[in-house]
Amino acid sequence: MEILNKQDKQLDTGKTYRHNFQWYNFDEENCIFYVWHKKEIKLIESKNLWSTMSVFFIKDWQLQVNELTNNVKDWIFTACQIFSAFDEDNWWTYNFLPYFPTKLVDGKNTLFQKLWLNIQLSNSPKWVLINAGWNKLNIEDLDIQWQIWFLFWLTLLYWKFENKWNKLSSVKIQLPLFGQFLSIWDQIKNIQKQLQLNWIFIQVSENTQWDKCTYEITSNDYELLEIFWQLYLPVENFSQITKREQAQEAIEALKSFLWTEWENEMITKINNSCVKLLQKI
Repeated sequence: MEILNKQDKQLDTGKTYRHNFQWYNFDEENCIFYVWHKKEIKLIESKNLWSTMSVFFIKDWQLQVNELTNNVKDWIFTACQIFSAFDEDNWWTYNFLPYFPTKLVDGKNTLFQKLWLNIQLSNSPKWVLINAGWNKLNIEDLDIQWQIWFLFWLTLLYWKFENKWNKLSSVKIQLPLFGQFLSIWDQIKNIQKQLQLNWIFIQVSENTQWDKCTYEITSNDYELLEIFWQLYLPVENFSQITKREQAQEAIEALKSFLWTEWENEMITKINNSCVKLLQKI
């Protein structure tokens, strides 16, 4: 993989510059980046990069959606069983969704039916309960395939797909963690690191209000969203993925720019690679 740039010894400043592109840290001596900014391709030195500028990230492979969607339903149970407790009165262990709005229970059950899932939510004096079987995996043992499925099911359970005019822009997961369940956040951050090693980008953050902590996972990585889109088709067919369309516009502009510089080998590489826009933050 690489972030598209030009190296030139004449640019050496004797310094190394650290950039954060959507939570991906990148250290580089002063060089020139190909930048997408205000719908134009620009050549910008490392030392002059600022937030909102986007660079081009290139890798020579892309996740295959078809391979990742096979037997995906078998793995929802891990997401369903994050929160469990023991009822000492009735002597049984139950799974629940903390702080889940009771008014959404019927809608979620309808969603599960559309996806042909044998999952049922129900109200109780304690929490909203979830009945989803007992095939549970250890989150720490999940490889990239299971990690992606795990995040998809978390999205269904703990918030939403964000779309406007039927265009999918991002996914957002909001986990209310407390007490013994706070350790789950370390596992989520480990998933973030593992996905980043495979050049899939998610963002994680913590929001504390009064005595309640909500841990948020978001992503607009079009490679991830394309997989989620396929999995969600029985419920809704989005017309497009916003970031994919925006990236394609920038990629076509980049190829035109490179053509004027006679960079034919780079154009060929772009045509045969997965190209993403990463915004500096």
